[in-house]
Amino acid sequence: MFLVAFILWVVFNPVGLEKVANPEDTSYLPVPDWYFLFLYQLLKYFPGKYVVFGTVVIPAIATLGLFLLPWLDRRKARHPFKRPIATATMVLSVFFMIWLTYVAEEEHLTELAKQGPQAATPGSQAGGNAGPLVDPNDPGAQIFAQSCASCHGANLEGQVGPKLLGIGNQMNEAQLVEYINNPKPVAGYQSIMPPKGGLQSDDQVKQVAAWLAKQKQK
Repeated sequence: MFLVAFILWVVFNPVGLEKVANPEDTSYLPVPDWYFLFLYQLLKYFPGKYVVFGTVVIPAIATLGLFLLPWLDRRKARHPFKRPIATATMVLSVFFMIWLTYVAEEEHLTELAKQGPQAATPGSQAGGNAGPLVDPNDPGAQIFAQSCASCHGANLEGQVGPKLLGIGNQMNEAQLVEYINNPKPVAGYQSIMPPKGGLQSDDQVKQVAAWLAKQKQK
């Protein structure tokens, strides 16, 4: 049941790709997937020659402990309170993994904020700032010009709202529809886009999303 639910979650919540790798982009801040964030954060506490502790020693001790656990604790009791050492070890391990993940995410957002609001917005690292708009005569482009350009710029360069040039490299049409319908707060901006972005109908949302998905400037 869990596997089926997980597969359905992945199918209906696809992960958008980021921009094509560009070695000249020194402003890009790489970060691992969320399930590795705690290890990523752990490395920060062992700089320089001590990095081996974060990369090898501590993970090796944790892995060895899991392998040896059946021999280290051979009591038959199953209730957590009757196995305080094992229970406390697991609770502390999970706590520190969650805490390190949270700290890593917060520090990453802080670093993005230092680069300016554009770096922390969807699409800001999804494409370059070069290249003409794709299909400027598309109906979605016309709707965007009337309802969205005052915040995001006539050329998607960003003004009151975030830059959207190259957004198609990161988000597909379905993701853009979801984001427009249910906007989320963006670091560096005091206001949040209203639901549907001020558009009048679901059809307009789909047209604008379809046009934005074409914007794959590099």
